This record gives sequence, structure tokens and C-alpha cells, in this order.
Amino acid sequence: MAGIVAYGAYVPKLRLERKLIAQSWGIPGAPGEIAVCNFDEDSLTMAVEAGRDCILDDPSGVGGLYFASTSGPYQEKACSTLVASVLDLPQDAVTADFATSLSAGMGALGAAVGVVNDGIAESILVTAAECRVPEPKTADEQTLGDGAGALLIGTRDVIAEIKGMDTHYDEIMGSWRTADDRRLREGNSRFFTSKGYTPGMAAALKAASEKFGVTAADLSKVVYAAPDFKSHQGISKMLGIKPDEGKVQDALFAFVGGCGCAQPLMMLAAALEDAKPGDLILAAGAGDAYTVLLLEVTDAIEKLPPRRAVSGHVGSKQYLDSYARFLSFRELLALEPIENSSSLIQMWRDRKAVYPLYGKKCRKCETVYFPPKRVCPDCRTYDENDDIKLQKKGKLFDFIDDYLYPTEAPPTTLTISDLDGGGRIFLQMTDREVGEVELEMDVELVFRRIHEGGQFHNYFWKTRPVR
Repeated sequence: MAGIVAYGAYVPKLRLERKLIAQSWGIPGAPGEIAVCNFDEDSLTMAVEAGRDCILDDPSGVGGLYFASTSGPYQEKACSTLVASVLDLPQDAVTADFATSLSAGMGALGAAVGVVNDGIAESILVTAAECRVPEPKTADEQTLGDGAGALLIGTRDVIAEIKGMDTHYDEIMGSWRTADDRRLREGNSRFFTSKGYTPGMAAALKAASEKFGVTAADLSKVVYAAPDFKSHQGISKMLGIKPDEGKVQDALFAFVGGCGCAQPLMMLAAALEDAKPGDLILAAGAGDAYTVLLLEVTDAIEKLPPRRAVSGHVGSKQYLDSYARFLSFRELLALEPIENSSSLIQMWRDRKAVYPLYGKKCRKCETVYFPPKRVCPDCRTYDENDDIKLQKKGKLFDFIDDYLYPTEAPPTTLTISDLDGGGRIFLQMTDREVGEVELEMDVELVFRRIHEGGQFHNYFWKTRPVR
């Protein structure tokens, strides 16, 4: 039977205190903060980061990738194939996109379980990420946060066996976007909570518990998504679970926010961080459909290598200094457009260098170099080289802060870094504070949006100080 082999997560470094939103509009503010994508991040780049955290940059044995999001960068274009390319999965990997519903994350997880159990793929990496744009001056603006989760589903070295799966659905208008909408629309939230989410989630959890033959007393953790903090609390009361029992997994609203279809995967990753062999976990996603899983943690979890997951990312943060900066990152302010050009043909030709970041290694002098060329830049040997995948960590060799280059967050920090395993690379830097950058500091590479050109999104790697 298929089970969870590994888990990962990603939370952006930037945070916005809810009081700044409230002060800007002169309305009551909730405590805490929300996680905010940087100007060069989106659902795709966060899915890459969560996937890297899950497989620890080692794609060996991963037979497929699913991408789930209601806020993907394309209306018509697979994102799963791009994420799979960045993670360097084999060309015969199974890929699929799941979208349009907040149940997409758990739906992708359920589909992956079926594919693995049927022997179509040895393992599937399920990624889910959200960067939703709420209407300003609404409750959603203080509720929604950005983040991503990832779970590797397979049959070998399983850390949590899937003992059962149950599904339910309901048709009700909660939140939605039409093809012409960029901002989230919402109907009557009280009506949706009382007539849609609360009875739907409670019924799904109770029906699944009866089907699996378990009670609240048998469970170590109950993981379920919710549209807001109050709704999440209400379900635990209906299930008869007391807050002081510690069985209900934190929904991350206080310091991250509601992460849409990625929320249940992130919560499940957080639950597995603290899980022990023998623990029973009941996990459910919410949306237009409810997928409920029963998991039993195995001894293999004690051998799982460490990763940042949820706790490591939540503890690493940098606060935005203004609400206006948040609006500009969300592209809700009309700023002077930045003109860039790109070539679809060149992007296709260089895709191995651009996405998984392959350089060249000279067979004669063993110099590693990037970008890949036919001539070694050191010994000038012609066509005597091999492809080599560059490491994603290194040390900063040199940098400069460019205040003239047009950007949403000036200045643009340009860096030259020496990578572990060889290779010197010229990249922009992100997720840094001006003045904290130093020569010889440790850096790591992250996949980000570079610019908009050729009427499509252009992605590449950047450096950042190690989180």
C-alpha cells in the first residue's frame, strides 16, 4: 500500500503584521501576521521550494509530480512540467495539474495514492502552493497567507502508512474567481460557514471515522483545513476534542495565514515533524470536496533526514515595512511598467541550463563552468566536456547594489558566487536586507521569477543568504 515517504514545506520569508493592514484602512485588526510572497515569488516558485525541501534536492526514484493551486501563474499551460524540470525529474515522470478548487491539494494527494497503488509510478511528489489575491479592505486580506506543502507518496521507506481514504462533496458558493477575475470573490461568509464548511467538514470527518473504525480517543492528531481561525475552532468542538488535549493540529493562521489548497499539506507536514511511531493521524482537506485520510506513523520516521519543513521556515522571517509595499508586490498598485524581452526558442534551447541548472565540466582540466559552452573558459579545449548539475549552495565571491536597475524592491543586489562542487555563477540576490550582505558569506540558490517578457513568465535562479 502507498504511504507518505517524505514531507516538505515552504513559507516565504516576508511577513506583514495584520495591524499595518488595519491601520491603513482604519478598521479593526486581528493579532499576528501573514506570510507574503516576495515580488519575485509565486505559486510555482513556492511549489519548487516545498518540493526541494521534501526530496532534499535528490530526484532519484521520484516517478512523477503533481502541482495543485488555485493561483497558478498560467490559465493555460502546465505548471507541473515546469516544476518537474526544475527538480530534474526524468522525462518519463507522470505529471498533472490540479486547480480551480481549494480541495485541489488533497485531491492531488488522493490521485497520487491511486497511481502508486496501481503501479503506474513508483512514487509521486505532490506539491500544493497558494498566493491568492484578496479584495483590499476585506476580512480575507487579514486572513490569507502564502505558502506551499509537499508530500512524497510511495511504497518504500514509508514514514506514514495510509490506512484508509474517504471522500465527500457538496455544492455551495463560498469563494470563487471567474476567468476574468484576478482578485478573490466571496459571498456571504457566515452563510457559507454555517451551511457549507462546518456541516460538510464535520460530516466528512465523522463518516470517515466510522468507516475506519476509529474514535477521537484513538487519534494522536486531527488535521483539517478551514477558511478561518474561528471555523477551525468550531470543528474541534463538534468532534468533542478539547483544546488542552493537543490533538488538533495548528492551522497556521496566527503566523502564516490561510494557504488555500496548500493548507492541509502544510498542516500534515507540520504534524509529521512531531509525530512518533504508532501515532494515528486523521487528515482532511476542505473546499468543494472533502478528502479524508487515516495515517499510521511507522518506525521509518525516526530515520528521515532533517529538513526545514514548516517550523524551520516559520522561524525565519523579515517584516515588510509598509502596507503599500505589500500592495505593490501583489500588483495592486499601478507602477511604471518594466519592459523586458524574451525568446521562447532560446528558453527551450537552454531549458536544461535554466531550470535544473546544468553547467559543464572540462574533461581535460576539470574546470566546472556556467553558462555551458563548447569551449572551456580555462584551458580553451573544444568540445571536451560533460554536463554537470550545479550545487545549490556556495559562498559569495563579490556583489554590488544597483540602484539604477528598475525593480519593485530596490536596490537590485548583483552577486558572483562560488558554488560547492565547482562553478562560479552571476545571479541576482533575493530575500536579503540591504547592509547584511558580506563577502564570503554562505549563500543558497532559489528558483524565482526574473521578469515578464515575451508575454510569458521568465524564471531563473537567484542567490539568497542561507535561511
